[in-house]
Amino acid sequence: MSKLRSGKNSMILKEAIREKALELGFEDAGFTGVEPLDLYIQEIESRPTEMYGWVQTEQFNTLRGARPREKHDWARSLVVLIRNYHRRAFPSQMLGVIGRCYQVDERKEHGAEHQRIVNFIKFLKDQGVRVWFDEELPARMSAARAGIIIYGKNCFAYARNSMRGTSWLESIPLILDADLEPDEPSIELGCPKWCKNACIAACPTGALYAPKKMNPLRCIAFNSYYTNGITPLEFREPMGTWIYGCDRCQEVCPRNQPWLNQALPENGSLMQRAEDFALSTLLTMDEKHYVDKVWPLAFYISRKKVAKWQMNAARALGNQGDPENVPLLVQSLNDSPHEIVRGMCAWSLGQLGGAQAKAALEARLSRENDLVRLEIEKALEIK
Repeated sequence: MSKLRSGKNSMILKEAIREKALELGFEDAGFTGVEPLDLYIQEIESRPTEMYGWVQTEQFNTLRGARPREKHDWARSLVVLIRNYHRRAFPSQMLGVIGRCYQVDERKEHGAEHQRIVNFIKFLKDQGVRVWFDEELPARMSAARAGIIIYGKNCFAYARNSMRGTSWLESIPLILDADLEPDEPSIELGCPKWCKNACIAACPTGALYAPKKMNPLRCIAFNSYYTNGITPLEFREPMGTWIYGCDRCQEVCPRNQPWLNQALPENGSLMQRAEDFALSTLLTMDEKHYVDKVWPLAFYISRKKVAKWQMNAARALGNQGDPENVPLLVQSLNDSPHEIVRGMCAWSLGQLGGAQAKAALEARLSRENDLVRLEIEKALEIK
């Protein structure tokens, strides 16, 4: 055990941890205890079971994670970090298509951001502190109780003391075995009264139904990667061109405008990868392109579910409203081995309309059964 852990008081250790976090490039660091996150537990338990049953399974359970001391009997404190994922500009062709936070998620590739947290954990261990990252631990509520974020009506975390108060951040809670004094919590809503519920009004699918209230089953992000089967009809047009994640409620937020309106340096490595995520590329990609180019950056969709990406791309191409997308959609309607992809191509062709789209749908109708046939029949009724 190091001298810092054993020979100095916890306040010195606490400040050393905070200073190291800032030195490594984290925007802020706060501390809280390991008592149950009662507000989170109460909020989740008060909502209909079907809304949050997907995070209350045997394999993954945030209510279990919200009781860190019960799960880890050695736990004494939490340190929560803020990571800024919007330090550089994003490629324009990926905006409105893939959520910003996913474009720079380097966990699978062990990039610079991943190394930052690795170095921080090493520092803690060098001080004789036991540390653990528990993915079941609710990150935003931990950050609020540690006093480093305040909530928005869109349910996102906004920096309390850094980053010009923006929400382009990730909260990272770590469990420690050191007794450290907790910081003052910030469990409050920080939105200005004059914002007129901009995020709620802008949510295309009605997932945000009241301040700090969201039905994840209606969320574009949730439907872009967590659901199975073909996307329900009621969500297809509102989802627009988003194929993995969604930033709509953050983009319209007045609190985020100062950050969005500033000039940021270009992300060169991401610019080089942008073509890998072009809608036309995603619709027709093979398994190798998916596993090598797409999945390492956007891994919430299984490595075995390339069809999910292709289906999302087909829907986005239809929502672009560009007749030039018709030949590509016709090709996948005829060639894709996946029903959900062919079915979505049929829907998109119906949205785009025109003689070529109609002829392709009519020619394919007799060759399909069940799901795809129904989609073709509906598409032919549109135009």
